[in-house]
Amino acid sequence: MSMIGSSQGPAERAQRQLHGLFPEDPALTAATTWATETLRSAQLDPSTAPLRSLRALRRADRRLGVLAARYLVEAAAGRPAAPGRRPHPPTVL
Repeated sequence: MSMIGSSQGPAERAQRQLHGLFPEDPALTAATTWATETLRSAQLDPSTAPLRSLRALRRADRRLGVLAARYLVEAAAGRPAAPGRRPHPPTVL
């Protein structure tokens, strides 16, 4: 199946990748907690520094793709992605 013909949106693709990385966590609660704690220890607020937060998560776990990391940044900021809706792009300040 090609990406062009895919009926899955970015949020669904991110969730699929995260389920592969966190198979024991179907609701992605542990993944979100991990992201929140990782960002807290890096002294990053995902609401005000989403791009730096995305980079920090990808450095913390090199297996994370951009979509999955962005999904976790949004979840850690309290804005979980709704199915069929594109996550907010990281803001560069």
